[in-house]
Amino acid sequence: MDLEGLARKLSGNDETLRSEIIRWLEFYKGKRSVNEPIADAIIKEVKNSLKFSSFSFSKVGLTAGDSGLGSRGIGDNLIHLKLFELSKRKIETLDDAGISEDIVVSVDGIHSRLSYFPFLAGFHATKATLRDIMVKGAKPMGIIVDIHLSDDSDVSMLFDFEAGVSTVAEFIGVPILAGSTLRIGGDMVLGERISGGVASVGRLMGKPFSRAMIRKGHKIIMSEGNGGGTISSMAIFHGIEGIVEETLKIKDLETCRVAQELGEFVDSMTDVTNGGIRGDALEIAEVTSLSLVIDEEKFLEMINPKVRSILGELGIDPFGLSIDSILIFTNYPEKVLESLRSHNIKADIIGEVSENKGYPIVTTAGKEMRPSFRESPYTPVKSVIGNYTGLSLEQIKEKIHMAYLNSLKKKENVLKNLKTGID
Repeated sequence: MDLEGLARKLSGNDETLRSEIIRWLEFYKGKRSVNEPIADAIIKEVKNSLKFSSFSFSKVGLTAGDSGLGSRGIGDNLIHLKLFELSKRKIETLDDAGISEDIVVSVDGIHSRLSYFPFLAGFHATKATLRDIMVKGAKPMGIIVDIHLSDDSDVSMLFDFEAGVSTVAEFIGVPILAGSTLRIGGDMVLGERISGGVASVGRLMGKPFSRAMIRKGHKIIMSEGNGGGTISSMAIFHGIEGIVEETLKIKDLETCRVAQELGEFVDSMTDVTNGGIRGDALEIAEVTSLSLVIDEEKFLEMINPKVRSILGELGIDPFGLSIDSILIFTNYPEKVLESLRSHNIKADIIGEVSENKGYPIVTTAGKEMRPSFRESPYTPVKSVIGNYTGLSLEQIKEKIHMAYLNSLKKKENVLKNLKTGID
């Protein structure tokens, strides 16, 4: 419960607001003499903050949920393209990680549904960020951790999270270099929700395996995907046992290491995460204007059998879900496969890169695999919400552009003042 958000929502009716804040404080903290003074202080703070509206944001009438933000589909893609524009990044850099000279960096937020399973949250976020720099050809040099706990979070959540991070770090042999530990909203957010992320930094050991290097005619090799935070959440919230354990593997990172040793035979790598292979293909098409042509059966065979079976039972589209496989783009598929298999890594050719087919990804039979607004719904709640929005894509684009313009103006004004001060 966000008490500051509640105060802003009910602003103008102090008595109702005061009683609501006290009710929530009593629910989480019990009856205490300090509850009423805290409620009064919150109301006072919110009123005072209204004087500084010029430093706040301008609403455009599009929420994160309605826009598809973080849901790894078309909506999320639209937002990220606009963020690129705001930060003046070239579309060619739309990739798993950022590269500057020989330094490669990545950051991955913890899975939003793993708050009550902080060890898993830390483990999978760490694996994800390391994977993101390793698929670009980098040797990991260090890890950075950021975690925020709500006011009522037990401190054991912090230690479990750190344990998850350090499990992967120690196994791979990468040090944790720095970190930040804070509370979500300070005293204003009640409950036990945690949030945060894990970042990694590495150094290129050869050429970068960037998506921009993908070419027509490349064969696509896919390693077995055991899943990560998404598959863990699917299993937990559907109450299915025996799946989470399958995700606690690092075959994906081992695949990256083997591929790095084959530098001259590998041109590009990426992982099957953001919205599944549908989402990856969408981002690849943004950079290369090419299409992926895949064999559906070969793709399915590369998903961990237990995970694949459950996806089938639940009716979840495996092509729109993060399964944590590695995609390798090469002109030497047999050489790559021979090396992977010699390291006991299951992999196979699932398709090839083609000229633009009108869609980012199609099957060998010619079926169009259209990108979805969100990733495949993989929890009961996500199934209820569905894979659609009440707004048209044009409406979403318009509101995203409005938000972009508002923020751009603020950025330019402050930059102007900074430059004036320097002069």
